[in-house]
Amino acid sequence: MDARNDPRISTEVNLFDFFHEQVHEACDGEAIRLSTDGSLYLAQLLADRAHTDNAPPAHDTLAELHARALQGSPSEQAKTWRALGDRALYDLGQYREHLQKKVVPLSYYEAMGASAYRRADEVLARFFARAFGDVFGELAERFRDCVRVLERVRTRHGRDPIDALWQAWLETGDEGVAARLRARGVLVPRHPFTTGSA
Repeated sequence: MDARNDPRISTEVNLFDFFHEQVHEACDGEAIRLSTDGSLYLAQLLADRAHTDNAPPAHDTLAELHARALQGSPSEQAKTWRALGDRALYDLGQYREHLQKKVVPLSYYEAMGASAYRRADEVLARFFARAFGDVFGELAERFRDCVRVLERVRTRHGRDPIDALWQAWLETGDEGVAARLRARGVLVPRHPFTTGSA
């Protein structure tokens, strides 16, 4: 079979182009209509998180990010509200099954994410002449739809859904599972329960 016709092989030039196509197809599959800027934002979020050479996001909790945003300058507020919204959106879209096992309900992530994007939009409108246009307002209003799009992108591919691999790695620390995650573009930190001794 010609690799160009094999749907399992991406012939896209870069991650952004790959995820842009995936977001477009996921929107069509879910009958969700996002603005061009909204779909581009989701594609960029996925591409940024897929780069293994990027530093992983800080491990602050959503509550810690919220507290930091309340204390910062306008530019720090916009940046932190955006980071909080991105974290909640990405985690719900990619790791819902893992989050369901936590004490905090999924509705907490939804409320925190939508609220964070709304606050980012307000700060940008007030202090920065709406530098990102209406994209954060759309992400706030359509937060659940955006989560559905990311979930569909995640589930379109595969024998080993990333969330199942991630959960297996969290539970076992198995290096073979970690290698499969890395092969799919996931940055895998040192396992917290692995001491390095037998």
